[in-house]
Amino acid sequence: MKSDQKIYKDIQGIISSKKFDDSLKFIEVNKHKLSELDYWFLLSVNLRYLKKYKEAIKTLSKVNKINPLYGRAYQEFGHNYSKLNNKDVYCSIFDADDASMCGVLKVSTNNFKGKNIYDILLYLPLAIPVYIMAFTYSDILSYTGPMQSFLRNYFPELAVFFNQDYLQIEILGIIMALALYPYIYTACRLSFSLVGSNYIDLSRSLGMSRTKTFYKIVIPLSRVSIFSGLFLVIMEVLNEYGAVKYFGVNTFTSGIFRSWYSMQDVETASLLAVFLFFIVVLFFSLERFFNLRYNFHYKPNTKKFKTESPSNIKKIIIHFTCMLPVLLGFIIPILFIIGNVIYEFERIDFYKVINLTSNTFIVSLIASSIIIVIAVYFQFLKRIIKNKTLTVFNEAISLTYALPGAVIGLSLIILFSSFSFKTEVLIGSFAVLIYAYVMRYMAVGISPLKSSFEKHPASYDDTAVNLGMSPLKLFKSIHLPINKSAIAIAFLITFVDIIKELPITLILRPFIFDILAVQTYEYAIEEMIPKSSIYSLTIVMMGVILLIFLKKIINKEIDVSKS
Repeated sequence: MKSDQKIYKDIQGIISSKKFDDSLKFIEVNKHKLSELDYWFLLSVNLRYLKKYKEAIKTLSKVNKINPLYGRAYQEFGHNYSKLNNKDVYCSIFDADDASMCGVLKVSTNNFKGKNIYDILLYLPLAIPVYIMAFTYSDILSYTGPMQSFLRNYFPELAVFFNQDYLQIEILGIIMALALYPYIYTACRLSFSLVGSNYIDLSRSLGMSRTKTFYKIVIPLSRVSIFSGLFLVIMEVLNEYGAVKYFGVNTFTSGIFRSWYSMQDVETASLLAVFLFFIVVLFFSLERFFNLRYNFHYKPNTKKFKTESPSNIKKIIIHFTCMLPVLLGFIIPILFIIGNVIYEFERIDFYKVINLTSNTFIVSLIASSIIIVIAVYFQFLKRIIKNKTLTVFNEAISLTYALPGAVIGLSLIILFSSFSFKTEVLIGSFAVLIYAYVMRYMAVGISPLKSSFEKHPASYDDTAVNLGMSPLKLFKSIHLPINKSAIAIAFLITFVDIIKELPITLILRPFIFDILAVQTYEYAIEEMIPKSSIYSLTIVMMGVILLIFLKKIINKEIDVSKS
């Protein structure tokens, strides 16, 4: 179809008069009178004048698909890249630390109505993968999204201030903070709940205020937990692919995918993977160093420190502080996703949804079960044998979680490709996919089990040996019952992480085998956010249900209600 030349020139005239909002509306109204190529090209030009350079570049890529030889498109690419200064930018990894501390401080040190509800709600953003959070907020903040549309209709004088390009690294950093702060919140919440009252009472007797006590006593005693939570956040940021790809941010992970898939350059992809591996090892070493340096042991007979009843003004501040991350990190994204699901409801292929949900559940269940069996076996073995080799093995396993999914996926392909027999049996198989999940998330399963096994005295084992118990009976009669909560926690955590995993699945999934995460990504990357919403919602709901169970188990362990 050829474009209506009069309409085409009219659009050019409106753009030339710098009435960019009017030209954008005129382009959309007359979309059917333009060829597909002209529509996308004019839209990209308009977006450039609106200073939405990254959106313009994305639009131009659609022009390239239609006609790779269209010279004016390359001119527009040049204009946009010059405005962006053609810089390679890299994600910030520390934003989530600050985002989590306010909430955990308020919940841990104050008694107020709704505390237990907040204690659950503050976990829930963990159910929303970073890439889904990124897709959702990019659509919310876009020019045609609900926020800017509302402002243009009701507050046009304010709309101009919000008419910005939101596909920026700073926005991505905030989104990652909203999605990942529960890692630090969880670690700190547990640690704060276990700090003994003797330390608090001593500081108060020396004239310290509650705030000063918190920062001078509680925070130093909880450094290990804070560093562990921060380490998890760093690893998740380094592993992220869907969000950084969508925002056009250059990271090692996106570079590996680009080299491997787009350019078929195995050497470059391998080199990037090696560099990323050394960065991961550095962070891993730093985390271990801080853990050894600041590893304090609490006095076992101390009581949990008493929380205070805040004043009315302080209650308002507390509710605001706790509600803000929940609102931005869970409520707004989930409401937007549900709205899109309602909008697309009649076009939803429920058979496909059920099939992908089944695939996701099966792979997560199998991988999580294998992880728990292996983790429990080695933790019990380490306890009864006390071998240094097992200790080294545990440390090596912890490092596997630090490896991003892209590195693990690429490493396995290179490894199996070097075998002499037919590798097609392995590469792209269900077994290799499960193996990769187990490899990456083994440390996640081991962590709570390690803490649980180590906190029980060795006298349990000595007494059992004196009574003539076999190792199997010792495990079934003693260690399995006293560690069952830790086993449940480990299983739920690994299950939640695996249903969200994207990079490993993209690289290693079998032919014509998809899961919810892959389908969500593929629709979103093609700018079909509403169509991806049903798959996003299914992932989030599975995560929410599992996290609620997880929180109940944790509450029984630390007795939060009495903290």
